[in-house]
Amino acid sequence: MLCAISYGLVPNHLTDDQNDCMAVTTDNDTINVDQIVEQMIGKGSTVTKAEAISVIEEYEYAVVDAILKGNNVNTGLFKVYPSVCGVFENDEDGFDASRHSIKINLNPGKRLLEVTDRIELKKVEISSPQPIVQRFVDLKSNSINESFSPGQIASIKGSLLKFDAEDEQQGIFFIAEDSAETKVSEVVKNKPSELLFFVPESLTSGIFKVEVRCILHKGKTLKKGRLLNELTPG
Repeated sequence: MLCAISYGLVPNHLTDDQNDCMAVTTDNDTINVDQIVEQMIGKGSTVTKAEAISVIEEYEYAVVDAILKGNNVNTGLFKVYPSVCGVFENDEDGFDASRHSIKINLNPGKRLLEVTDRIELKKVEISSPQPIVQRFVDLKSNSINESFSPGQIASIKGSLLKFDAEDEQQGIFFIAEDSAETKVSEVVKNKPSELLFFVPESLTSGIFKVEVRCILHKGKTLKKGRLLNELTPG
């Protein structure tokens, strides 16, 4: 039985028309490896849970090893390829970790793309307002929802973004893969539709999620809004 993706509509501050709205997915579960394995063996497979987890681990190791060797990986589920980011001064310039970075790019494969037309949607009302993070712009490279430049200024656009800078629990947070959090300390502009700030200089490597936390006007509960895209230092 197919389940529907729940989505609601919120004001879109990235267009000139004040009536425009954008869709935000909500109340959708996140499935982990254990749950995927449970579904596999629940269909009557003769493979045990331990065997399935072992195979998945070996599969992931093989993919990582291929990328480490500089290869591209193309499967039915995804396409992965490394690339080099940053500006090179001339054709004799070489890779410098302080100015350049390696980025891992991930795109859906044929098998995933084929299911998009079969996904059911369910429109719901978003009854509890929360900050909406629509776009992250690295003003040094002009990249959008891809990368950031440590120590440089960046912009977040969306709605209901303004926060109380005096409250330690509110603000802009970069969240690493190990859940370590780095809070932005230098904010230039703090408005409901846009935040301008300096990216912490310490964020030189890794993959990060960006989250805005605030207590909305006349509210008491901390609300969180997260950019859907993951970002890397560029």
